[in-house]
Amino acid sequence: MKRSAVFFALALSSLALLLAAGCATNRTAAVPRPEGKLAVAGFTNPTFNWELLAGYLDEEGKSAPAGTVETLDMILADTLQKHQVFDYITPDAVRQCEDVVVFEDSGKPRVSAWKYWLGVGKCIQADYLLVPQLTTWRERVGSDAGVDTPASVAIDFYLIDVKNERMIRSRYEETQQSLLENLYNAKKFAARGGKWVTATRLAQDGMDEKLTELGL
Repeated sequence: MKRSAVFFALALSSLALLLAAGCATNRTAAVPRPEGKLAVAGFTNPTFNWELLAGYLDEEGKSAPAGTVETLDMILADTLQKHQVFDYITPDAVRQCEDVVVFEDSGKPRVSAWKYWLGVGKCIQADYLLVPQLTTWRERVGSDAGVDTPASVAIDFYLIDVKNERMIRSRYEETQQSLLENLYNAKKFAARGGKWVTATRLAQDGMDEKLTELGL
């Protein structure tokens, strides 16, 4: 049975007391902004576990729809600009080093994802390399008023400290739920106008949240 806007209306009375706390918040980075030269890689959509920097895929061999990665790259650039992160090596420049590392390793046993991306960071001569990986993308089935299946997204952001060969992982994973299903999501529910959103909107929210956690 399709979940409808009527379902949301039943939750409005519970939401009213929570709106004041969720409407007027300012962005504050969770940690200091990384100091040094930052490089940002374009999104990748690993389809096999060996391509991941950490974790496991729920299902190997399944990729996101065509054009998804390009859309996420644009959202990432917009989010960095919104967060006033301007001085960084762009994904287009990083991509050149991605090709170089692949070329240098051709004919050799397959390198780990960690060794590969660390090599890219060294090639581009960055102090930090941000690597975003999309691991789950499911579009909603329905409309903003009601869905048969809600949107679901999972994205990992890896901030690699190239010189010290260390990595910080920040993971965003959400399958949208109604207010009645999860009252802890009241702020998100209010920000989204009490509607069922697209996977793209989930990704936008996730980038805003996780880049802040990384100080970006």
